[in-house]
Amino acid sequence: MKVIFLDFDGVITTLKSKWHIDLEKCAIVKDICDATGAKIVISSSWRRYSLEQTIKAITDEERAFSNPPFPIPEYVIDVTSRMYGFKHGEKEKHCRLQRGNEIERWLSEHSDVTHYVILNDKSDMLLCQKENFIQTDACAGINESDKGKAIEILNKK
Repeated sequence: MKVIFLDFDGVITTLKSKWHIDLEKCAIVKDICDATGAKIVISSSWRRYSLEQTIKAITDEERAFSNPPFPIPEYVIDVTSRMYGFKHGEKEKHCRLQRGNEIERWLSEHSDVTHYVILNDKSDMLLCQKENFIQTDACAGINESDKGKAIEILNKK
């Protein structure tokens, strides 16, 4: 199975789209899916605690933050878990782990993944994910060059 770990802000929501879902950016992600057979795992802060809650939140036309709604929910197969670290003896204090840790955990639970790519504007990935990471421009989002790199990574022999 081929997987795209998709962040929203800085990838498919941009300054130009006023941080709403940009349909042109979503079309680029759809092109990647169509060219590679990949499915999407949402690793964005837009995700909720389950796939069902996330799909509802990003496709609900009544919600102001996702107007327009996410146009390709049929490609989404899962969301990464939100992970937190705690200091021993201080359970009330916690910090969010890096996105790379959440992706690594998801991959460890899905041994059928043969290829993956991470599309994110932030660089909080693990060193072992470097070859699979495409850092998008935070203000401009995903572009045609990023699309070409993603397709190459996902179709690598």
